[in-house]
Amino acid sequence: MNMDRLVQLNNQAGGRDKIARLVQYASRAMWDSLESANSSPALVDNFKTIEYILSTFRKLLRFGKCVDVFYGTLKTLHHPDLTIRVTLTLSKLSQSLFLFADHFLWLARTGLTAVNAKRWSNIANKYWLFSIIMNLCRDFYEILRVLDLHKSGCKGGISRCRLPTSINSPEDFKRLALQSYVLVQGHKDIVVDTVKNVCDFFIPLTALGYTSLTPRTIGLLGAISSLAGLWALLEPKAKLTPA
Repeated sequence: MNMDRLVQLNNQAGGRDKIARLVQYASRAMWDSLESANSSPALVDNFKTIEYILSTFRKLLRFGKCVDVFYGTLKTLHHPDLTIRVTLTLSKLSQSLFLFADHFLWLARTGLTAVNAKRWSNIANKYWLFSIIMNLCRDFYEILRVLDLHKSGCKGGISRCRLPTSINSPEDFKRLALQSYVLVQGHKDIVVDTVKNVCDFFIPLTALGYTSLTPRTIGLLGAISSLAGLWALLEPKAKLTPA
């Protein structure tokens, strides 16, 4: 990763959002870790303030983006693959509604209008969760397609060797590890997208009370997801398309 690409990333609204998101969730993991270790309350409050400021900043960056995401569904409606068409369209619609609800949270934080922040937070997280579920369905479908192509030998020289159906010796394990590595290297986009969505899945799930992960765990998952998102922006081969 060279400096030119970092500068280019910072010049993109999406890049700034991903960088701010990474620091935001890292700050959450930090203040919870410090709080658990009975560190200085002032230091804990500093990291909480950083998280809050960056969260508000990201909401401002996304203001109005719900319209762009909604119009993005017009492209996915005509995708030839039915599964991708359905999952992507529903994901984008849900993401658009999530961003719309998120606008009210920003208005509540700024004090520009009286808004029931808890109610809109629950609405936003429900739409976000559904969007992630649709993304995971698409990822699962892409993984199955890759495995089918691999088994049928349709990927040329890369995938002519079949994966071992059982591991009975160290050679079978080595072969499985090598084949898995080749598959991952050849399909970074699917791997990165799956990692990002799996990590994101638990964030709204916890916010809605379905799981009870600690702020530290949520912070780590959010940071990993943000790094995956940054990688997809910096490395074209790591970006799953259409998106």
